[in-house]
Formats: sequence, structure tokens, C-alpha cells
Amino acid sequence: MYARVRVRRAVTGTVLVAALLAGCASTPAEELKDWWDSGGDRSTKALSQTSGRVNEVSVRPMDVWGAACQELLAEVTKAKKLGTIPSDDARGFWNDALGAFEHGSRECVAGSGAKDEPRASEGIREVQKGISRLAAAVSLIRGDLEGR
Repeated sequence: MYARVRVRRAVTGTVLVAALLAGCASTPAEELKDWWDSGGDRSTKALSQTSGRVNEVSVRPMDVWGAACQELLAEVTKAKKLGTIPSDDARGFWNDALGAFEHGSRECVAGSGAKDEPRASEGIREVQKGISRLAAAVSLIRGDLEGR
């Protein structure tokens, strides 16, 4: 008799724990909101501002390009620490933007440091490609957050 009671309690307890865990699962929208609130919002703004700065300084003398590109590279590093963006729609654009910003910034910094204007210019063009990818990612993120 004691064995049946123990088995029944164990099964009941297991079912109860499974039901509680299933009830606590986050929806994709909730996960995205958490990501956004825990740094995603700040990161998208910082990436937008610093990539815009790189674009802005591209018409100035090359000696100011490296610092702007280095700032963007630092923001990319921070953005990567947020982990994978929990939006299937925006993830590709987000990753493309980060990749373009990282590669472009590295080329810009290296080219500026070596006084290699063609290399630095190519890096800036890559950053400029990333700007449109970031804009698309942010648009999709906002749509997901608004429930569209």
C-alpha cells in the first residue's frame, strides 16, 4: 500500500511540476520585449548613432575616420553581448548589420591607421551598407513588439 501511495505522489508531483513549467514559458513576443528592455533598445540607438557618425565623418579628412570607426566597433562588441535576438523576422537583418559594422569598422580603423585611404573608404562603405540593415531590423523589431 505504501508503494502505491509513494508512486502516486511521485507521478502527481511530476505532472504538477511539468504543468507549472509549461505555464511559465515565455512567448516569443515576451522574450523579444525582455531582450529589448535589457539592452536591445539602448544598443540599437547606440549603433544607429555611431554608424551615422561614421557616415558623417566620411566626408571629412581621413584623420578623423578611425576614431569614429573605433567607437562603432566598441558598440558592436556591446551589442553582441546581448546574445541572439529573439525575433525570427529581424534576426537576419540584425546579424547582417552587426557583421557589416564589425568588418567595415575594422577595415576603416586599419586603413586609417595605415594611411590607406582606399581600404578605409571600403570599410566606410561596408558600414553604410550596415545602416540600411539596422534600419530594417529595427523596423521589424518594433513591428514584433507592437504585435503586428
